[in-house]
Amino acid sequence: MNQLPDFDALQKSVKPDDFEADPLPGWAGVATLFGAPAAPMAQVSVGDDGWAVAGVPFDATASSRPGAAEGPRAVRQASLVFASYLNSLGEWRMLDTRSGDTFRYRGPQVADVGDLHIYPTDTIRTFKAVAAESRALSQAAPRLIFLNGDHSATFPTFAGFRSGRLDRGAGRVGFINIDHHFDFGNWSALHGPLYHGSNSRRISELPGMRPEDIAFVGVGDVTKYDQYRDLLDRGFHVVPGTAIRKEGAATALRSVVHHLGEHCDTVYVSLDIDVLDSAVATGTGHVTMGGIGTGALLDIYEQLRPLPVEAVDVAEVAPRYDPSGSTAQIAAHLLFNFLFRAECAESGLSPWTDPAAEQTWE
Repeated sequence: MNQLPDFDALQKSVKPDDFEADPLPGWAGVATLFGAPAAPMAQVSVGDDGWAVAGVPFDATASSRPGAAEGPRAVRQASLVFASYLNSLGEWRMLDTRSGDTFRYRGPQVADVGDLHIYPTDTIRTFKAVAAESRALSQAAPRLIFLNGDHSATFPTFAGFRSGRLDRGAGRVGFINIDHHFDFGNWSALHGPLYHGSNSRRISELPGMRPEDIAFVGVGDVTKYDQYRDLLDRGFHVVPGTAIRKEGAATALRSVVHHLGEHCDTVYVSLDIDVLDSAVATGTGHVTMGGIGTGALLDIYEQLRPLPVEAVDVAEVAPRYDPSGSTAQIAAHLLFNFLFRAECAESGLSPWTDPAAEQTWE
């Protein structure tokens, strides 16, 4: 008969420091983004190239399926699985076997300030609070991540970010909307002028914003023909999802990246998760047919790396419609790649291009 160990003796033989450096499993730990330290907004400090994270759990302008207010918490929870990657893989040169790219993981500082103030039954007060707090974050931190609820929240997070950058001397601020829709509506019978389908229009109306500094990437839904022609005639960039699928992200995005890189001091990138086909990402408020795939979305973000991207957001993750948790995992994985992957100094060396390594891939 097996004897039980003497737990009293065991616990006296160890101390908490013996376990402090061990990683936690992906479902454990404090649910901040990637397990980053929590910090009060007034005391956020992430160095010269770090990221401050804030959530906006607001979905009061949902028109079809509410639930995106639960997205920020779900993305944070999903991100914990990546928390130990930097310690375990950061010293190694890595190969992305999907693309053939080589890279290393880098570790910029990240601090999570929690959620900004929202008022579920008062959209205008919510937007005032979010814009003001986003501006303060933009003044205090070099780069920002917003975990937004429904896509309406991108209007105040962008407005606050832009104001903070203008306060710091920036000139032109670019905006990239990665979305199945243009979100260029003017008025909703349900919500008025501020709703999840008007955020891009409201952003374009901010004083000093130029159409040529705004890009719509991944669009694939039906839209009013006259509005579409007007966007093109005024100089907005439009990159349909079909162009990305047919030409590849590098070719489809070349002119956008060139223009924003030449003319903008900083760029804000907003992702509505419904740019992905609903067969891939079910956990969102709008069922998307004909959206892009996850590989194409990864490629889009890789093409954006040369830009001075200083703010990103993810919107419309609604976990109640995805019991598997995959949609939140996709959002977390995408953010992890964009933040922590860095090209190797010896770029261009991979089994795809390095003749010395060809034998290993036959």
